[in-house]
Amino acid sequence: MKKLQGAHLSKPIIPDLLMTPSDQGDVDLDVDFAADRGNWTGKLDFLLSCIGYCVGLGNVWRFPYRAYTNGGGAFLVPYFLMLAICGIPLFFLELSLGQFSSLGPLAVWKISPLFKGAGAAMLLIVGLVAIYYNMIIAYVLFYLFASLTSNLPWEHCGNWWNTDLCLEHRGSKDGNGALPLNLTSTVSPSEEYWSRYVLHIQGSRGIGSPGQIRWNLCLCLLLAWVIVFLCILKGVKSSGKVWIEAALQIFYSLGVGFGGLLTFASYNTFHQNIYRDTFIVTLGNAITSILAGFAIFSVLGYMSQELGVPVDQVAKAGPGLAFVVYPQAMTMLPLSPFWSFLFFFMLLTLGLDSQFAFLETIVTAVTDEFPYYLRPKKAVFSGLICVAMYLMGLVLTTDGGMYWLVLLDDYSASFGLMVVVITTCLAVTRVYGIQRFCRDIHMMLGFKPGLYFRACWLFLSPATLLALLVYSIVKYQPSEYGSYRFPAWAELLGILMGLLSCLMIPAGMLVAVLREEGSLWERLQQASRPALDWGPSLEENRTGMYVATLAGSQSPKPLMVHMRKYGGITSFENTAIEVDREIAEEEESMM
Repeated sequence: MKKLQGAHLSKPIIPDLLMTPSDQGDVDLDVDFAADRGNWTGKLDFLLSCIGYCVGLGNVWRFPYRAYTNGGGAFLVPYFLMLAICGIPLFFLELSLGQFSSLGPLAVWKISPLFKGAGAAMLLIVGLVAIYYNMIIAYVLFYLFASLTSNLPWEHCGNWWNTDLCLEHRGSKDGNGALPLNLTSTVSPSEEYWSRYVLHIQGSRGIGSPGQIRWNLCLCLLLAWVIVFLCILKGVKSSGKVWIEAALQIFYSLGVGFGGLLTFASYNTFHQNIYRDTFIVTLGNAITSILAGFAIFSVLGYMSQELGVPVDQVAKAGPGLAFVVYPQAMTMLPLSPFWSFLFFFMLLTLGLDSQFAFLETIVTAVTDEFPYYLRPKKAVFSGLICVAMYLMGLVLTTDGGMYWLVLLDDYSASFGLMVVVITTCLAVTRVYGIQRFCRDIHMMLGFKPGLYFRACWLFLSPATLLALLVYSIVKYQPSEYGSYRFPAWAELLGILMGLLSCLMIPAGMLVAVLREEGSLWERLQQASRPALDWGPSLEENRTGMYVATLAGSQSPKPLMVHMRKYGGITSFENTAIEVDREIAEEEESMM
């Protein structure tokens, strides 16, 4: 009897949920671990995906117009200053969080569960942006198909959608090279094609009465969501004003705060050199924006000369540049349908990369939160997300859909995005601790971030963003679309949309505190500490304070696991030994 007891005690029973693959022997891993999270197939995949995510439609229509309306070349000074103070440091911070933990925007807050609401706010923001962003891709598809003709439909007046104000500006100069008419009292065929045919905005009396659904736009939106689903299915393998405009351009262009960077980095191998990738992507994106500005305003300058008017009469912001000005410019070129097709095909590829990242962020975040249930059914879950967002986006396909798109564009990722980024920066550096975070990066990359990054994370980035947030609130201006002014209830709805993402943060704090025990202060302290399983996802990457915190870990030193598997000691194992020594010295000094 004693022998049986001894045999039983010598072999402890490990609960199934805590068993590692090695504990399960020859069990079919496809059954219990079929939902492998996956990784990039190569280092270049991650780099190119980040570039595709960052270089998007904003580089073509947002950056050139903001640079033009805010001083031209002088705009580059605050732009690169904001890139250095906020863009590059926050870009690197997000990549580091994702790669170190191999988790999405929700589960990554095991680093400090008190701030999990910031992850929920990210998902809300990226969800709202994805809804209207795919509508823009639907417009691009509409124009792409319309270009498959011998004559572009927006080249001439005389169509059923044109009015008496329509004037074919091309070829209307007199002998002196000047237009005999005042362009401000006329409308180009491309503008009427956009507003009266594509949008059919005359069928709506405003945002409160959107009118009927446009079946052609509805089908284009459906096709856009089908394309995005197929991508997801494949998976991964004034001076004051100019400052705020530069900051917004950095956020929109680099995608900081949307969770996409964190999601992409979570599929990296543990030792991917994201420090190098940060500078490649951020500087490459800035150069791309500048080159796009040169290309755009070369065309606008040509149009200005042809029409005999100042550039500011042909330059438009946002969709107006892509769907009015540029299509009009295509009509002035030989083989105009060919150039129009190429232009809108370029916009399609630029937009799809960013939209793919938005959807991957949502899907990854939720599946990481419920891995045992959703990872095996990721394709089905992705399809349900696409269907739900398509249905929510149907209002954008109505006659007054553009009013709703403008409202979403103005408020979905405005001040709420800044609040999320500020919260993330402070939570990581102040609550989790800048020294601990730098030590994590040291463990991962083999070196600690320098003074530049630490100074930006601790002081410069959050202080600058807070000042810009206050300025944007003080200088708030209501939304408008052309001559249309939004009613008060629509403005209130937009403000509530932005506030909802902000309120996610205190709501998450309340939930985290209620889950703990003790006094309020004790609950706050416990909720602020990292979760027990916080750290690298693979056992061989865990060292120092992360030893044996992974569920099912049987080895006292993951470093030895790595050595048994691969043999020898590499530079990263040397780093792990060095980190262990630093932690031991800190513990001795505290005692």
